[in-house]
Amino acid sequence: MQFRLQGLPANVTEVYVNDLRGLTSERDGVPQVLKDQLVNSLSAQLAPAEAQKYRLVIDLIEHRAFFTIGNWNAATRLRARLSDINGKPLGQWEVSGTAHRSNMFGYATAQAVEQDSYNIAVADLLSSLSAVSVR
Repeated sequence: MQFRLQGLPANVTEVYVNDLRGLTSERDGVPQVLKDQLVNSLSAQLAPAEAQKYRLVIDLIEHRAFFTIGNWNAATRLRARLSDINGKPLGQWEVSGTAHRSNMFGYATAQAVEQDSYNIAVADLLSSLSAVSVR
């Protein structure tokens, strides 16, 4: 199913993703996947060409899986900031997703639980942004 952010037209909204996980993070492609998902969620109903431009900046703060006695756990934390092209802030949202699974299939379970936490965080982010309108 495709989710659309009706209040954020694709032609006036620039999307940036900053990977703030530090040097210890693997370059796993998550920032690009997140950016692609957000760009594809922007409204297809275009704003007039003379409309003001906006920036949606997403900070990828945490995205990891970790093991505790018998269980894989995962956490994903994101911060979104919307501003006009001049930098005037219009809103900020912090979202997170956590997930847990019993260790049934080793690293495959780790990947699955990490994906679960990502999906929860992105769903929360899209839900938060769905109330925004720059029209």
